[in-house]
Amino acid sequence: MKIHVLVDNNTLVDRYYLAEPGFSVLIEVEGLRVLFDTGYSDIFLRNAQKMGLNLTHLDYVALSYSHLDHTWGPENNPRLSLY
Repeated sequence: MKIHVLVDNNTLVDRYYLAEPGFSVLIEVEGLRVLFDTGYSDIFLRNAQKMGLNLTHLDYVALSYSHLDHTWGPENNPRLSLY
């Protein structure tokens, strides 16, 4: 299992990756790719790109709960499909 932290509020801001008061991780396990939460903006996409992670082929998108810091990413990113 691999867990890639795409955004959180503990990142060294502007040094390596962008941060915000939000949360998003990409989980890769047994051939499945799950995006868990989408943060507050498009920063999860920007950090994924810097990490060399392609988010166009996801098996699932899971949203933990309906606070904007975990779910607002799709609002800013209409190309992200939720199932």
